[in-house]
Amino acid sequence: MVDQSKIRWIIPPLIPKEIHQALDSYPSLFRQILFNRGISTASMAESFLRAHKPLHDPFLLRDLEKAVHLIHNSILQNKKIVVFGDYDVDGVTASVLMVQVLRQYGADVNSYIPNRFKEGYGLTMGALQNVLQLNPDLIITVDCGVRSVKEVDYARNEGVDVIITDHHQPFDSLPKANAVICPKQPDDEYPFKELAGVGIAYKLSRGLIEKYPIPNIKLENWVDLVAVGTIADMAPLVNENRALVRKGLRSMRFGKRPGLLALANVSGIDIHKVKAEDIGFRIGPRLNAAGRLGSADLAFEVLMAETTKQAGSIALSLDQKNRDRQGITKDIQAKAEKLYDPEKNKWMLFYWDKDFNEGVVGLAASRLVERYYRPAIIGVQKGGVIRASCRSIPELNITFALDECEDLLLQHGGHAMAAGLTVEMDKLLFFTEKFAKICERKLENLPLVREIKAEAQVNLIDLHPDLLNYYDVLEPVGIGNPMPLFVARDVECKGIRRIGNTGDHLKMKVSDGKIVFDAVAFRFGEYYEQIQLAQTVDILFSYDMNIYNGRKSLQLKIKDFNLSGLKVY
Repeated sequence: MVDQSKIRWIIPPLIPKEIHQALDSYPSLFRQILFNRGISTASMAESFLRAHKPLHDPFLLRDLEKAVHLIHNSILQNKKIVVFGDYDVDGVTASVLMVQVLRQYGADVNSYIPNRFKEGYGLTMGALQNVLQLNPDLIITVDCGVRSVKEVDYARNEGVDVIITDHHQPFDSLPKANAVICPKQPDDEYPFKELAGVGIAYKLSRGLIEKYPIPNIKLENWVDLVAVGTIADMAPLVNENRALVRKGLRSMRFGKRPGLLALANVSGIDIHKVKAEDIGFRIGPRLNAAGRLGSADLAFEVLMAETTKQAGSIALSLDQKNRDRQGITKDIQAKAEKLYDPEKNKWMLFYWDKDFNEGVVGLAASRLVERYYRPAIIGVQKGGVIRASCRSIPELNITFALDECEDLLLQHGGHAMAAGLTVEMDKLLFFTEKFAKICERKLENLPLVREIKAEAQVNLIDLHPDLLNYYDVLEPVGIGNPMPLFVARDVECKGIRRIGNTGDHLKMKVSDGKIVFDAVAFRFGEYYEQIQLAQTVDILFSYDMNIYNGRKSLQLKIKDFNLSGLKVY
């Protein structure tokens, strides 16, 4: 729960009568959901719900044709190829996709995923030195590399060809690789700029298959990986991403990839009904746990596994690592919160400790942003440097803010809302002061209130089970196409109890006097007494079907409470 002074519920205007009539083949509340997504006609609704956005020509990506020719020639000449990927889910899925596709062509190809603790993020000089010991003729990066200017120069001087595939924001100066495939680079004509790293790898693979087709290869066999990587990397699920992820979810439901089937099993997911939310909150974190606590090799191996027996044992290990990760994250968050002073930390939060776990500091930073609605940087001191993960709010593009501090940083890069940095201790004070001033300049005239958008204010009696039948066609839901949330006023909470190993969550029944629903509120355990004492509350919630031990029941997932009685907006 966020402090009520830092949160605002946004309820959109009611759907106009003429649009309501134009969408009359859908239930009334679902028409409002469509209208909120900019849909005003039946044809627009059909296109959106069927995810008919075009899959763009891969050769619109700058340098992709150049990369395809180089890969094909390298295969024909039996040259050694190394796929260099990041250690998060996006990088691992891209690595698996690239390696498996190239092996279909008979390529001599292996992967290399750096160790977060030993080599840092991306194509660093330390990681490159280890890759060069494999004697590659060609390095293909996935989900990284577009900012590795000096590293690419070094590799080229060593006689190694380099293809960069990445989706991060590049510097003004691009690496002098044989090919740079990144839709965010200047003068790139690709119409959709928000592909994940695995999406770029998919496009390169499609270009290879279209240019040099071979029998019995179907790129659709890897679209499940595109779905997993895209969702886990929080890429917006709109346009081409929506179409690719929809395809990927359908592919996953056949349960053909042993690793994803095993991960679904340990996560308590029915693979035949898997949704984007399941990947974002269950499968993705388990895959990420490997790289966060050490090497990402287990995540790579589970997705490469060819048998359910092999995948099952790895999935169990990943499940345990995820449990360990959860505990470590909670500890770091608690330590940082003890240091938080809203007067001294008015514009940003920045904490570090030599004992913090480098692999989970980003998760702790995310929790702090969620709670205090300020950009947060959490770092680990190692010798004379601090390596940190940064998380931000929509009002501040954190990568652009770090770019302004480039002269004080050894390394940095990322997205608008998430980034990483490395800074020397003797420059730390200068960086902290400069970054705080940047935050103040960007944020001082803004209200800095977190906004959560609901679909509509409803009476609980309006929540008909038939609405859930239309949720499947909204998939995938996530960034850019959120799970529908609703607001209900003056509801009573009954039978409240804490659940979870440490009582972090709440389970209850909610009623408006006409109907009663089961409800669960994750991470609200500390507000147990406040909610219990309140006579009535306003709730912000999602509506879904809970399936437990084969039993189905309608359930509300409460995302926030308004306990103050104050009007929200």
